[in-house]
Amino acid sequence: MIRRFVIALLLVLLARLAPAGETNDALPALWFPVGEGLTYRIFWGVIPVGYVRVTSQWVEEDGRTLLAIRMRTRTGDVLSKVYPVDDLVETVIDPATFLPLRCTKTLREGRYRCDEVTVFDHASRIAHWTSRMNHKTKEIPIEPDTLDLVAFMYRMRLNRFEPGTKTQYKVMADEKLYSLEVDADRIESFRVGDYGWVSSVKLEPKASFGGLFVRKGRLWMWVSEDERRIATKVAAQVVVGKVNILLVGVDGPGDDRWTKPGVGERIEMKERAP
Repeated sequence: MIRRFVIALLLVLLARLAPAGETNDALPALWFPVGEGLTYRIFWGVIPVGYVRVTSQWVEEDGRTLLAIRMRTRTGDVLSKVYPVDDLVETVIDPATFLPLRCTKTLREGRYRCDEVTVFDHASRIAHWTSRMNHKTKEIPIEPDTLDLVAFMYRMRLNRFEPGTKTQYKVMADEKLYSLEVDADRIESFRVGDYGWVSSVKLEPKASFGGLFVRKGRLWMWVSEDERRIATKVAAQVVVGKVNILLVGVDGPGDDRWTKPGVGERIEMKERAP
């Protein structure tokens, strides 16, 4: 139960962080900067238990320039002695269509291990899932606009959510295809690390069967109302308690409030997972 909750929460994180790189006229213009890095702290109640680091970059594969989004999640020193977590999730995306081509998950949570890859064949409408630990395979039917969780979270940055509206997506998670609805609640302002007060829209993702990111409980996320549309906070109420994931640092290209000098540099090096 705790393991599945941690995995899901980390995947959600990933959410709204987006990176940026150097300008290249041959590359499609995206709605977020490639090369950006975001760092989050995870709290169980008021106790800090870990952090998440999300980055993105351009990569070359088979003569193509693609977008790779990577999320690394680790527990802090104290919790690592009891329940160590070291998760790495990476999705490679076609920037022209913004559809996922491959998602790789390598998870180490306590004694649990996971090493799997999903390759998306959008032309055939099939996703090929493989466990690299036991060599099991599975083919999952998908639809033309199917996203994985990482691509979904970045795709959300294209939308300006208005309170009271609902937006539909097709998302593959846990080797299944779901209809996902994002409900926009209201605008809230709160302090975000060293960035001061930030106005953010409160969202609640809901899947067709009643839950996707959290199996038993509810999850909310807050996205900044500015042009960056960064996830400033994620909160979940589950049977094991309340978990908050808070943005603490942004680095990379840009000259706006998020990358002002000194903020990113004040994040401890141990929280800057590669």
